Amino acid sequence: MEKKQTPFATLTQVAAVAAIALSTTNAALAWSDQTTNERDYNTVCEYIPEAQCAGAIRMDADMSGVDMTDASMTTMRLDRANLSRAKLERAILHMTNLVEADLSFANLTGAHMHAVNLQGANLMMANLSGVNLLDANLSGANLLGANLNGAILIEAKLDNATWPDGRVCAAGSIGECR
Repeated sequence: MEKKQTPFATLTQVAAVAAIALSTTNAALAWSDQTTNERDYNTVCEYIPEAQCAGAIRMDADMSGVDMTDASMTTMRLDRANLSRAKLERAILHMTNLVEADLSFANLTGAHMHAVNLQGANLMMANLSGVNLLDANLSGANLLGANLNGAILIEAKLDNATWPDGRVCAAGSIGECR
């Protein structure tokens, strides 16, 4: 006797396959050191407001002064990118790699930056007010003079980061500079 599949079982199976596919693609690439510019999954990414740049790879890019307000930039590779003076208000940057990126004087007001990798990034004088930095890695980042009013830093790694007031955060600082 043939077993009849219910719609619920079919939806569950589809959801499981989709979850596996998503977990093995772009999200994993954001923090990988093995990704190169030849593996750019989003070649149509434009540096404009409301841009759709999820998964794009722009390592070493000169994006100084760009206006990408409200842009979707999840899982992008922006290692060593120059984003100084960029307008990134309310941009969605979840799981984006910004290792050693220059975000000095950038406006990130209200940006969504959950699990962003900002190791060694320059955020000097950046406006990070209301930014969600939950689980972000800011180890060694320069935050001198940055505006962190209302920023969410829960579980953010702050080892050796330079705080807005010039203090250097102690090793093991998580969520607050010690």
